[in-house]
Amino acid sequence: MSSKAWQLGSPGTLVYGLYDGLRKRLNRKLVAYILSVGTSRENCIILEAGSGPAFASSIIALDPCVGLSIAVDIDLEALQEARRRDPSLALVVADLMKLPFRDENLDLAWNSSTIEHLGNPGAALAEMERVTRPGGKVFVGVPNLYGPLGCQRWFKNTSAGVWIGETFDCNQLSEMMGCAGLRPEASIFYFFRFFVGVLAKKH
Repeated sequence: MSSKAWQLGSPGTLVYGLYDGLRKRLNRKLVAYILSVGTSRENCIILEAGSGPAFASSIIALDPCVGLSIAVDIDLEALQEARRRDPSLALVVADLMKLPFRDENLDLAWNSSTIEHLGNPGAALAEMERVTRPGGKVFVGVPNLYGPLGCQRWFKNTSAGVWIGETFDCNQLSEMMGCAGLRPEASIFYFFRFFVGVLAKKH
């Protein structure tokens, strides 16, 4: 449905096709960055916490250093789409605020274009921190307040504004991650500065 945060337009339409192509391009570049800075050992376990249809998790699963790529989303329809596209992918239906994983069990937890849709993004970051091992990494990407999506604040209560979600600057995102017990290490602007991401390490 077009109201889904992971979908724009109806499948088969020109709008959907253009958006899908842009999303795949974004995912390939973002995954390359995440794998280059967020992993440092063989057979690592990577969680995409709020995956939508999990395009990025499918790409991550192909990397030889990745032992397991897990995609989690509360939206069953999104994960059914992921299953149709990639039957081998590890998929879990769960709430980002209550991840069904043991403490300190993952090497990297990440998401992009997810926490801006949550009423309490700090709680989601705390859950991502909880399931990540000491020395592991957390990456979060959100709409950039000072990028093209920064105009959202002028129409935030419209359907387009809700679809974009809240916008953040790099300092706001870093501060939220620090409050969750993470130490920010690097930041990146990506997809023509539409998004800003922060990579942090668990103490």
